[in-house]
Amino acid sequence: MAEDDAAPHFDQWYDAAVDVGAEGNQAFFGREVLTGLVQGIRDFQERRQERWEQYHGPGTTLLGCAMWMDDSELLDEIAGLEAACVVVTKQPRGKGLQPSALPDKLRRLAEFNKRTHGLPVEYFPQLEQLTTLVDGKPPIIGPGWTLPDQDRTIPTVRTIGFRKGFGGNGSMPPLLHAKLALLGRLWDHDEDDLGPADVTRFTAKRLWVGSANFTAASRRSLEFGFWTEEPVLLRGAEEFLLQLIATSEGIDPDAHVHEPQRRLPDYDDAAMAEWAAELDLDALAREADEAERPHRP
Repeated sequence: MAEDDAAPHFDQWYDAAVDVGAEGNQAFFGREVLTGLVQGIRDFQERRQERWEQYHGPGTTLLGCAMWMDDSELLDEIAGLEAACVVVTKQPRGKGLQPSALPDKLRRLAEFNKRTHGLPVEYFPQLEQLTTLVDGKPPIIGPGWTLPDQDRTIPTVRTIGFRKGFGGNGSMPPLLHAKLALLGRLWDHDEDDLGPADVTRFTAKRLWVGSANFTAASRRSLEFGFWTEEPVLLRGAEEFLLQLIATSEGIDPDAHVHEPQRRLPDYDDAAMAEWAAELDLDALAREADEAERPHRP
């Protein structure tokens, strides 16, 4: 290849990694910043620091967001986690494709979803009651309803936002532009503050904040990213990411606008009231039965 035809690049650029905050955390500058994200996930998975352990918590989990994700090394690392969910910007549909056909960039992530664990909602109070819409509306539920099996796990990769050009004027819609990766552990316990109970939760441990998209192309750009364990940032990022996940859509949703795929169900008020009244009557009957029994001396 002639020199003039070579891909443009920076000559003799200085890439740097510096220690920041707690031991094991670094900030990265320059090219290959995404390597710092991948290595940081690997370090956490391998428990390089004792503080990354969690009592009753084996499950390595990642919550994340980026404009797009296609980096092979990062995808492989996420695939090895016990649970993960990454929300990316909704993509345009390919021109000339059949309605059921996905562009290559979407097909790869759809296949990735099939071979990864996704995110179990039972560990997240913000997600565990959300259910898939029925004919575009939340289902109406009554006594004895349980979450459908298909809603107990959210796929690993989700989308959010508006397709480019929606509205016909070609304008750029609002974009998911943040690049965050929150690492933590799922954990189970058999009691809470009130006694025996099935407790399932997620505890955030470390956060990646960066400019680099989760893409192979970002490795050729001058970027910045760092790991932090600042508690306020962990809490803020967790709330932000769970809100994204709760209002996310599938890989290739029909809607060009933002239409969350899951919502809280509506309740059949009459059926719920009847059920509650029956419970009250049963309780009164038991109390009356107890009162009529002879007391032991």
